[in-house]
Amino acid sequence: MSSTRPELKFNGSSDERQYFKKYSQLPEKESTTVRFISHNNHDYFTVLKEDADLIAENVYRSRASIKISNGTQYLSLSLQNFKESLKFCLKNHYKVEIYDSKTFELLNSGSVGNLESLSEEFEIEFDFSDGSNSCIAAIKLGKKIGVCVIEDTEIYFSEFEDNDVFSNLESLLIQLGVNEVLISAKVENNKFLQALEKINNLVVSAVNSFPKDVDQDLSKLLDTENIELTLASKGLNSTDYSLSLSCCGALIQYLDLLNSSKTFTLNKYNLSTYMKLDSSTMKALNIFPSGNNKGVTSIYELFKCKTAAGSRLLSQWLKQPLIDQGTITERQKLVESMIDDTSLRVETQDFLSGVPDITRLLKKISTGMKKSGGENKKLNDVVHLYDTVTSLPKLMDVLNIDYYTTPLEKNQEALARFCELVETTITLDIDAYEDHKIKPEFDASLVEIDGRMKSALESINQLHADAGDDLNMEINKKLKLEQHQVHGWCLRLTRIESVVLRNNKKYQELQTQKSGVIFTTKELKNLSKEYGKACEEYNIKQREVIREVLSLTLTYESVFNSLASTLAHLDVITSFAIASILNSYTKPTLYPFNESARKINLIESRHPLLEVQDDINFISNDVTMDENRFVIITGPNMGGKSTYIRQIGVISLLAQIGSFIPANEGAELPIFDAILSRVGAGDSQLKGLSTFMIEMLETSSILATATENSLIIIDELGRGTSTYDGFGLAWSISEHLITDKKCFSMFATHFHELNKLSEKYSGKVQNLHVVAQENEENDITLMYKVEPGISDKSFGIHVAELVKFPQKIINMAKRKAEELSEEPPLKKQCSPQEVSEGMTRLKEILKSWRANPDTKVLQSTLAGESNKFILEIVNNL
Repeated sequence: MSSTRPELKFNGSSDERQYFKKYSQLPEKESTTVRFISHNNHDYFTVLKEDADLIAENVYRSRASIKISNGTQYLSLSLQNFKESLKFCLKNHYKVEIYDSKTFELLNSGSVGNLESLSEEFEIEFDFSDGSNSCIAAIKLGKKIGVCVIEDTEIYFSEFEDNDVFSNLESLLIQLGVNEVLISAKVENNKFLQALEKINNLVVSAVNSFPKDVDQDLSKLLDTENIELTLASKGLNSTDYSLSLSCCGALIQYLDLLNSSKTFTLNKYNLSTYMKLDSSTMKALNIFPSGNNKGVTSIYELFKCKTAAGSRLLSQWLKQPLIDQGTITERQKLVESMIDDTSLRVETQDFLSGVPDITRLLKKISTGMKKSGGENKKLNDVVHLYDTVTSLPKLMDVLNIDYYTTPLEKNQEALARFCELVETTITLDIDAYEDHKIKPEFDASLVEIDGRMKSALESINQLHADAGDDLNMEINKKLKLEQHQVHGWCLRLTRIESVVLRNNKKYQELQTQKSGVIFTTKELKNLSKEYGKACEEYNIKQREVIREVLSLTLTYESVFNSLASTLAHLDVITSFAIASILNSYTKPTLYPFNESARKINLIESRHPLLEVQDDINFISNDVTMDENRFVIITGPNMGGKSTYIRQIGVISLLAQIGSFIPANEGAELPIFDAILSRVGAGDSQLKGLSTFMIEMLETSSILATATENSLIIIDELGRGTSTYDGFGLAWSISEHLITDKKCFSMFATHFHELNKLSEKYSGKVQNLHVVAQENEENDITLMYKVEPGISDKSFGIHVAELVKFPQKIINMAKRKAEELSEEPPLKKQCSPQEVSEGMTRLKEILKSWRANPDTKVLQSTLAGESNKFILEIVNNL
């Protein structure tokens, strides 16, 4: 953070009053919007009122920088601090508005799904914690749901039917990694709004216009004359996809795409191509990082990609697990090839470590075409691309996998002319402090200027040597020559060594920094000016040539994108292989849909995130599920029930992205069409939803979405309401999953009565429990092993003892628990046979009593009966 903060200045008190008055007259904003005021053409910025609090606390980490003027608090920001604040706001899903300080006109605005304009104007790169790109969607409700999604230059159309809880829409937004959605301001469907609110970090923006006639605008974006023909070639038509077209129109207006120079491609998105994941599952399985936790806390962090493109692709694969066995097998074979060849694995990682973000470089070059200034920096980006292409032969020498070598050879051949262009026009052999430039031989006028630059630089180097002799300081080691951003060419000594400059009028001190004292001489100052003037002339002369080089570079954009895609795929596969070796993963056998052999068979399976923690010795467990697809797991708190059911979900997801899994050889898994979870408890007071309501909403979504090919993970269903209501719901939901859905289900619970389901549905339900050993002092040892059978205790009081509850409370809890355990159990209904036998016996007793009407004898006779029906009567006396 910059230590020098600009001051808010006015020409007089009237100007000051006018400034704050204009600010107060701006339209009312939402709490999720932050307004910045730009001064002197982005020289510095201010934020006011609650926005000043937000930036001070989260960016500056101090309120000391806040000032008050005219009764209003404000905070001033340098350009650099403004960029940091901008990143904070957008990463935390605030919308941003930038106004001019004089006219208070809106100069620019942006949101997490609309970063293009801000990124170009302020040359900022936004990186998300899950490695993804900015992605925005528009949604329109009708007889179906119409969706249009835009990510960079890709447009996706999708229309589908959905259930009451909009689970298909939720899956689509998660699969495509949408950051922001546009909806109609007139939407009043509460269930639709609740479905959007469930998705973490999703910004919802309401707009008034969803235009219907967008053919002409879409034609411009797709660069086509016949939009109907283009739609048909993608399996789309304007009649069946009218809602998606209207959504596209809303996005065109919101993003101002008609003023963009980009050409877009259109695709139809099929929701059923990938496994469905709901927002609860994304959170429960820790697929992506949350917060600033140290260490490996998510599946995304488990795999260490070397390139930015690889990280983005990994993020996409985690959101889109495959359901096609052929594609999964293909990825498994590639991982296997990497595991088997150590030399290939090491050389590939070494190569990928030096690969830049090709997509970002192309974007920077494209943006550079629109702006003047800093041309040399833009050439640096071109040279980075050149270096990547020319280093490909090194990779090709060791890479022996046709899946990669074939496209890479095509890319290398297609980019040969690009390499010739760079070698012909750009100086490649430069010093560390220099930027690349156009070769002087390319233009006669550049030769003369280049000669002056070299002559000045030689003289500067000679002055450096002379100063070393004069000050008795070894050059380059002690006496440094460097090109300063403000002072030009100058000399530098450490603070200690700078004592030699005292009382020496030959040398002029310019600035003292942490790195030392910067100083110059009269001759060096003149030479520096001469060199700077020649550089400026050179830059002006080479400007048009550079623009031509940039323009020609962009003609290879599709080839570079293909190269980036191949290298990203190689990066992710290599990261899978390395994680498999480091953590002893194995290749699972997967069974497709509708195959009779579908089963789960995992030997000594582990949770991949817990086992890599430094302070944990993880206990592995077996998982076997075949016809008995519904598993009820009981046992003590903190005994490992939740870990066990979640690790099965994580392992299934890893298998379907093509990774190996944490289990022993012989692992078998079915391919799932969805992983659906009801895990954890928490309310949402701002949305007016209780813990139990959220639990019911998530469970309703599961019941609406699940099929026979799904995996369901449920942890502690029904604890947000009364014991009887909760147990009743847990029982009925379990029965529905067993009899109707017939899917693989894992149910961790403290309702031990649910174990009776295994008696009612023999062969379809299995009871498991986590092992705990209890000694004579009632202390327990958690074994973290899962075994067949049931647990009749939850050991909740033991957990209270672990966290040091007062002993008085512990004793009272134990006493009350014993009292409740002694109460008669819930009455059970007698069978028809028991009722018939009881009625016969009761008639005999009543006849006997009629002959001898002694009440005590009757009560004694009834109490001694063994028939359940008679006992039921006794209990009700």
